Amino acid sequence: MGENDRTSDNHGGFRGVLSDIRLLLSDMLGLGKPDAERQMTIEVFFGMMGYVAKTDRLVSSHESSVANSVMDEIELSLAEREIASMAFDRGMSRNINAKAELLRFTDTYKTGSEQIERLFDILVRLSASDGRLDTREYEALKDIAKNLGLPATAVDNKLALYTIKR
Repeated sequence: MGENDRTSDNHGGFRGVLSDIRLLLSDMLGLGKPDAERQMTIEVFFGMMGYVAKTDRLVSSHESSVANSVMDEIELSLAEREIASMAFDRGMSRNINAKAELLRFTDTYKTGSEQIERLFDILVRLSASDGRLDTREYEALKDIAKNLGLPATAVDNKLALYTIKR
């Protein structure tokens, strides 16, 4: 490993520490609590992620990694991460009604909205993350697309972006 590689690693680690400190301070100041719409969005996103991840009866490390990446991508506070983790667990344990969760989401965000597309993209990305797609996962994605008001071709179109075994 060259000197520049070590410097880059050190800066990356330092940025991670700064990010953790920012999250902690935000929560300590009460800035980490989401409003009702954001909380619903987090609950649906991560509840459905847990639901889809467990559809094939096994939550892979790849799927867990996607969930953690999404938390980082949407910059969840510590309080929001707790909500997300609880929702993911509820989804995995089938302690949610998937259709009702999606209805709750589509009551706020209409078909064709960025939020609907983002949710569906994340669920497909999660399903494809381990490089294979179980028939149950495929059927779950088709049902989710239908409940989100997406065309029947949406699943296959999104899956075409990934190289997976079915």
